[in-house]
Amino acid sequence: MSKKDDIQKIYREVFNDSPEYVKMLFDAIYTDREGMLLAGPDGQPASIMLLRDFEMSFHGSRVPVAYIHGAATRRSQRGKGFMSRLIVDAVREAASRGDMMVTLIPANNALYYFYAQYGFTTVFYMKEQRFTSLHSFTDGEEDCNAYHAATDIDHDRLWEAFNRFQLARPCYILHSREGFRAILEDNRIDGGDFVVMTRDDEDLGPQIVSMAWAVKRDDLLVVTDLMGVDRSARMAALRQLRSIHPDLPFLLYAPPTDSTGGRLMPRGMGLIVNVLKCLQAVAAADKNLNLKIKVYDDYLSSLNSHTYIINHGEVKIDDSYSGHLDFDVTIDVLSTIVFNSRSIADIIGFPSVRPMISLMLD
Repeated sequence: MSKKDDIQKIYREVFNDSPEYVKMLFDAIYTDREGMLLAGPDGQPASIMLLRDFEMSFHGSRVPVAYIHGAATRRSQRGKGFMSRLIVDAVREAASRGDMMVTLIPANNALYYFYAQYGFTTVFYMKEQRFTSLHSFTDGEEDCNAYHAATDIDHDRLWEAFNRFQLARPCYILHSREGFRAILEDNRIDGGDFVVMTRDDEDLGPQIVSMAWAVKRDDLLVVTDLMGVDRSARMAALRQLRSIHPDLPFLLYAPPTDSTGGRLMPRGMGLIVNVLKCLQAVAAADKNLNLKIKVYDDYLSSLNSHTYIINHGEVKIDDSYSGHLDFDVTIDVLSTIVFNSRSIADIIGFPSVRPMISLMLD
């Protein structure tokens, strides 16, 4: 059997996904470069994962990041350390590929503790915003008639609008054009709703101003992402979903920086695997930053365990430096410092930023 066949066999054994979804995943997403497989002593495949390639918008730059997807071990081989070895392999592989960071979304809460053993820390959050079935998503001053649901828009226009929306987010795991196709197909397979709203422009005609994805789970409509040019346009997308599901309460996964409230909830984890690349992006965005940071990394010691001097937009490694340190931290603590709220940034003196992750086919 091929590597792809071996990985797909274990994936089907472990995950209860529909045949249509599995076909989409391995036909449209899978590549041998991203597939990782660990065999047992008998030579038979034991653990798998996809170490997928993404980019992330980060301090005005676009940096390469990896995303762990579909990590699984055959039932008969669990408890033998295969997944632990594969995670360490994945971290090292991501570093060798030149990724700045490895990201993942744990399948359940217990796995947050499992991944924390390898340096991963919770850096991705979302605001859970709940609305009863009586909520109409209308504001007194907005013109509801200015927005129209689009039902027949070609893929090029959809992609252009989606890409514009995602690039407007200050720190976001970016999706490629092919990834966007997979997002739409995944939503269709789930029996979900994808709504697109337009607003007329005097010169250009109808323009896409917002879009939303939602899926019904029991007696709740979960809005997994909502994008738009402004709040009014985003509310229009929610109104359209309300017209489709008039009797359901909504749960919206809002950005962690959304100022309209909601409960901040863990969404995903990250581990910086290239400290220099990370700090170079931070320094390039803030030429006035002047910091001395010492980092310890158990798994990538030769690459990351150094003292970094940030000064006037540049970063250099100087392990002979013995003066005052602004931060003396392990790699997981550095991840928490780099990816945090603006209020924390003001306190600690580091330009932290809240990242966002969504629509990852999880």
